[in-house]
Amino acid sequence: MRNNQPITQRERTFPAQQRLISTTDAKGVITYCNDAFVEISGFSREELIRAPHNLVRHPDVPPAVFAHMWGTLKQGLPWMGIVKNRC
Repeated sequence: MRNNQPITQRERTFPAQQRLISTTDAKGVITYCNDAFVEISGFSREELIRAPHNLVRHPDVPPAVFAHMWGTLKQGLPWMGIVKNRC
């Protein structure tokens, strides 16, 4: 598995109406990702499913963002937000 890849300083654009969607289990393991997420991530679906979600985490995103996200999810509430991922 390609893990801890170097940051490329690349950006990918996509239509405003397009959504990159992924779901994880309570341990942060990817259980689903839509086609747009797969395409933008640069990974294959096979590489993403059952991988830890931090595989695509960009180091520029403050840890507090993920603490808030996981705190919300562990309460059984949905979370939606904007994060910067590796691509």
